[in-house]
Order: sequence, then C-alpha cells, then structure tokens
Amino acid sequence: MLVLSSGSSLGKRKRHYVRGWMNPTKRKQIPKAMKKVVLKWDRMTVLQKINKVRFVVTKMTLNATTFLAPNPPMPILEGLADALATAESNATLGGTDRTETRDIALQNMENAMGLEVLYVQTVTLGDEVMTGKAGMEVQSVATRWSEPNMPQGFIVKPGSLEGSIYMRCGRTLYKKEYVFEMWVESNVVPPPTPPIPPTPPTVPIPSNSSSAVVSGSWIPIHTQSSGRYQHVGLVRGKIYRFRVYAQNAKGRSIASSEASCAAR
Repeated sequence: MLVLSSGSSLGKRKRHYVRGWMNPTKRKQIPKAMKKVVLKWDRMTVLQKINKVRFVVTKMTLNATTFLAPNPPMPILEGLADALATAESNATLGGTDRTETRDIALQNMENAMGLEVLYVQTVTLGDEVMTGKAGMEVQSVATRWSEPNMPQGFIVKPGSLEGSIYMRCGRTLYKKEYVFEMWVESNVVPPPTPPIPPTPPTVPIPSNSSSAVVSGSWIPIHTQSSGRYQHVGLVRGKIYRFRVYAQNAKGRSIASSEASCAAR
C-alpha cells in the first residue's frame, strides 16, 4: 500500500482521489435525458413537408411488423399529402381562395402527423433505432426539473403607492418563475324561480329573485422570477384577494393559500 506524507500536496490530492473512488455514492448524480420523437420540420417548405410525410409513410409501411396500428393509418396520411400537393400547386396560380385552401390542407396534414408522432413515441419510447424505422428522429429532453413545490408563507399588505398592494412568498424549490393571480368577481343574477304553491300547514317563503350570486375566477396578473411583487392600479380602500403558484418546464405547482387586504 502506498503511503504519502500528510504534508505533501500530492498526498492530499491522492487521498482525496482515493476517498472519492472508495465512495462512489458521494459522486454527483447527473440525471439522464429522455428521448422525444420529433419531425424537425419547423423550417421546411410545404413541398419538403409533403416529401417528409411520404417518406414516413414508406418507412412505416416497410416496418409494419413494428408499427402494427399506426394512428392515423398510412392511407390517410398519404391522402392528406396528396391533397396538400394539389392545393399547393393551385396556390401558385394566385388567389385568396386557393391560398386559404392550401393553408387548410397544410393544417390538416400537420395535425395528422402530430398524432402519428405521439403513436411512434408510445411504440418506440424514444429509442433512436426504432424511431428511425418510422422515418422520424429523436432529440434529448432534459429532465433535471421536478415539479415545483407549493409556495409557502404568502402574505399581502398595502403597497407603498396609492392604489397598490404588496405581496411576497418564501423561496420555493424547483421554481423557475412565480405567477401571481387576483380574484376577479362577476355578478350573475339567476333567473326567477317559479313560485311553489304552499302546502298547508307550511307557510310560503317569499322568493328574492333579484339577489345576485357572486362568482368569479382567478386571473394571472404578473409573472416573474422573484417572489416579491407590488400590484398597482387598484381602487383605494377596496379589498382584493390574491394567490401565487410556481412553475417550470415540468409544470406548475399547487396554488398557495389565499391572502387579501385593502389597497392603499
């Protein structure tokens, strides 16, 4: 066994290396990236997209034992490509109607190919070789993010400006940005309730059809990376309700608890 003096810088480096080698569990674990099936045709022309669809049809037909139940079926994709080719040829002659027909045909083909990509993804699970048999490609999608935690400690108070409310929340794990929301009310008056004939000895209760039911919805008002925000343009003295949630590439968190106060 090789022993180096503790005063040697080489010894320090060596012992550090050996400890790291002897304790592999302490090494930083780098998350793997999953593979996603893609077409990569965002920058393709219409004719290039038509040729891409025909290529996919040819490849998936040749590998029908791998892709047993394509969705949509290959004849439908081929028909959509042919229809778009005809519409594109007619659009070159000019005219708004011909152009609109071409755009509709293009949208129909792109929607169908979007479904086909999802089908191939479920069959190949992003395997590059199997995906190539469908005439498609894969790209890595980073999976470092987890779903963000729910923001905690959310509070609101009158802001520093007239008609403002200041709000903040504590630091949140896995967040990329915060989305602040405000409750916006809308008064809905229900239709009059038909009178119910009284049944003795019950005393009829008069209905109040003019009373309004208060409803509303949460409206996003601001998105930012910081958990501190001051909302302005409010009515002074009016009470408002707010909440916040965190979001990242993985998704959004559960919204925080509500908080309310009157605007300054």
